[in-house]
Amino acid sequence: MFPYNDPYIQLELHRQHVAELILEAAGHRRFRGASTGRHRRLSRWRRAPARRPAAV
Repeated sequence: MFPYNDPYIQLELHRQHVAELILEAAGHRRFRGASTGRHRRLSRWRRAPARRPAAV
């Protein structure tokens, strides 16, 4: 591994990393936007409604 002592190279590496993070976040947003309105549960059966304890 080479030491990156040049400030311009460090700045360029930082910009590349930020660009990668932006693309990754856009992908996540696209995925979340495409899955809206769908059920998030993966199981086939719904859970039974929670029962309230009997009042004494």
